[in-house]
Amino acid sequence: MKFRYIVLMGMVTLSLVFALLLPGVFSQLRNTPEINYYKGHADLAYSVYSGCKDHPANIDDCYAAYSAAVYLASSGDCTPAGKEVKRRFKILVENISEKNVTEEIISDCQVKDEEHLFKKMMKKFS
Repeated sequence: MKFRYIVLMGMVTLSLVFALLLPGVFSQLRNTPEINYYKGHADLAYSVYSGCKDHPANIDDCYAAYSAAVYLASSGDCTPAGKEVKRRFKILVENISEKNVTEEIISDCQVKDEEHLFKKMMKKFS
């Protein structure tokens, strides 16, 4: 009987430890210094990942550039410069046509504008 309680408490403790530690581990995997560097240097990420598509020489750099490219392709920046960055990286990463990319970016930014409008209206009523 005591053995069952010890095992049960051990399993609960391990579950709590995993629940607390795993999100931090996954966050560190997505935000390594190399990936963050490429996120800040979009032109370099574009050229490195473009080269990796043809001849992947350094797999770690290719992975970091790819991760940054995916991040930049899905960014929420709806400024004209942000839209252009999204366009470049969506075409590079997703291999879709220019027309489809433009439609997707327009719809993403319209959804964001509608969310902001809803928040403004809620502030007026509260």
